[in-house]
Formats: sequence, structure tokens, C-alpha cells
Amino acid sequence: MIKKWVIRLAITCAVGVGLIAGTGSAALAGDTWLILSDIDGRQVGAMQHVDDGDSFRVYDSLKDGYSVEGCLQAYAPRVGWTTVRCKDNDSGAGTYESFGYDVLTGIPYRMRLCHALVPCTYQGFNE
Repeated sequence: MIKKWVIRLAITCAVGVGLIAGTGSAALAGDTWLILSDIDGRQVGAMQHVDDGDSFRVYDSLKDGYSVEGCLQAYAPRVGWTTVRCKDNDSGAGTYESFGYDVLTGIPYRMRLCHALVPCTYQGFNE
């Protein structure tokens, strides 16, 4: 009799923990950031994937007369990395330019951020 109650209690607890864990998993993966710095460690630009709404922001951080270009790339097995969309921020330091793109689940993506005086940098993410 006691064994039957212990088993019922264990099953009830397991179901409760499963429900809590299931509702605790976020539908939104969160924002992804990519920072581009020069050789001295100064931030020249940044790119952000805002997961809520799938928008991308390209920030120009340094007042140097050069723009920052941010691109979204998708990976296909037989093709490799393909540039899907780019945005050039030529609005000046302290500003950002944005674009939208519907990021699909199951496809590997990466952001590429480039500046005239600094090599490009990359940051991968998945939806």
C-alpha cells in the first residue's frame, strides 16, 4: 500500500517538474550581438539581431569618417555561406541603421560586420 502511494507521488512530482520545465523554456532565443574592435581594442561598430521581430541593427561606434557594413548570411550545405541581406551604416557615429529579415528555424545563420580599416568579424546564431 505504501509502495503504491510512493509511486503515485513520484509520478505526480515528475509530471509537475515536466510542466514547469516545459513552460519555462523561452520561445524567444534572445538577442545576438557582434562587436567589431580595432587593434587597440576600441569598438568601431556593432551588429545586433533583435530576436523579437527579427530585425538587425548595424551600429557605427567610432567617429572616423568610415562607415560600417553589417550583413546577414545563411548556410546551405552544397553552396556554403550566402549573403542574404546587407546594410551600410553611413549615418555617422552613435547611430544605427536597421533591416528586417525573417530568420527561419533550423538554418544556420551568421552576422558579418566589416569596416574599412579593420578586418571583418563573424558571429553565428540559430533561431
